[in-house]
Amino acid sequence: MQAQVSFGYFQSSDLPLLLDYLQRLSPATRKRFGPHPFDEAAILRFYSNPFEVWGFLAKSAETGAIVAYAPVKRGYLEHDRPRLEAYGLSLSQHTDCTFAPSVADDWQGQGLGGQLFNFIQTELQVRGIRRVILWGGVQASNAAALRFYEKMGFRVLGGFEYEGGNWDMVKEWEK
Repeated sequence: MQAQVSFGYFQSSDLPLLLDYLQRLSPATRKRFGPHPFDEAAILRFYSNPFEVWGFLAKSAETGAIVAYAPVKRGYLEHDRPRLEAYGLSLSQHTDCTFAPSVADDWQGQGLGGQLFNFIQTELQVRGIRRVILWGGVQASNAAALRFYEKMGFRVLGGFEYEGGNWDMVKEWEK
C-alpha cells in the first residue's frame, strides 16, 4: 500500500521542514541536487521573488515531513542560454521554466516523483508555462533519473560536460 502524501507550495513557514529534508538527503542525492545552497539564508534569498521562483512540496500525511521538493524558476538560467539556443530552442522568460526535483532517499522508486511532477505540470499550465527545462540537466550516470524523465515525457536535447557528462532535457506541451 502506498503512503499518503499531500502536495502544495513552499511557504516560509515550511523552512524548518525544508532544512530538515535537505539535511536528511544522502550524500549521493545531495550531490545530484543543487539549485540553491542548503542553508536558511540562501533559501530565503532564493524565494525572495514569488513571481519568479516557486517551490513545490510533497509532505507525508502521517508525519507532516517533506518527502519531495522541487524548486521551479520562471524562464531559464542565463548561463545556460547559449547551450540551449544551440539546440535550436527559442527561449522565453514567460513560457519556459527551469525545474529541479528531488525525492527523499527512502521514498524513491515509489511513484512519488511522478505524482509530484503531474501536480507541478498542472500548476505551471495555469501560469502559462509551456516548456520545462531540467535545471543543470541530468547526470549521464544517473540511469534511474533518465528513465524517470523519459517516462514523464522529457526528451534529450544534447549533452554537455560539467563535473562529468550531463544531458539537457525538456518537456513541452501545448497551451
